[in-house]
Amino acid sequence: MTVRIGIFGGTFNPPHFGHLRSALEAREILGLTRVLFLPAGRHPFKREEVLAATHHRLAMTRLAIAHEPGFDLCRLEADQEQTAYTSETLAAIGCRYPDAELVFLFGADLLAEMHLWKDWQRLIALAHLVVLVRPGFQGAWATTDAGRHFASRRVERPEELQRQTDGHGFLVQPVTMLDISATDLRARALAGRSLRYLTPEAVVAYIDAHQLYRP
Repeated sequence: MTVRIGIFGGTFNPPHFGHLRSALEAREILGLTRVLFLPAGRHPFKREEVLAATHHRLAMTRLAIAHEPGFDLCRLEADQEQTAYTSETLAAIGCRYPDAELVFLFGADLLAEMHLWKDWQRLIALAHLVVLVRPGFQGAWATTDAGRHFASRRVERPEELQRQTDGHGFLVQPVTMLDISATDLRARALAGRSLRYLTPEAVVAYIDAHQLYRP
């Protein structure tokens, strides 16, 4: 039986139910044994001042996934002092799990900037690439540089994802997208508004206890 491990990266600043729901559906649809939540450390495209400290984002992510079997925290990027790059991270995870198929999960918005990533063309050699989109998504993913590059590897259904000697598959997969964003949660916290029912209660309590995203 093929062991498939999902890698779900992000700043998780903070994590919320939108992240959790997407990861859960991806696990069910793609037959993932585990989903590794991979909080970023230093982020080349985010201003440092908008990021909560790495140890806070790790703690919140751990709390958010604590009660979901098969969801695990991966500190690989967060523990690096230098900027981490996805290609290097996937290669390192592949060394840890040499017998597993890796599945890199990400949103359609990342395709527009993926051509700016270091060694981005190498990603398809390291893992299946699965773009998580809203049902009925008709976005222009195929017009992005990355979309065009990976189009030849595209499959239509999850069961068609197969690791080949020359690379992996590329899938655009609809999942339920909750209209929740970390940007909105930070704005609510700054304004003193409640975050309940947008993120797990343990994360709400952590944000309050540490006065995160406050002036």
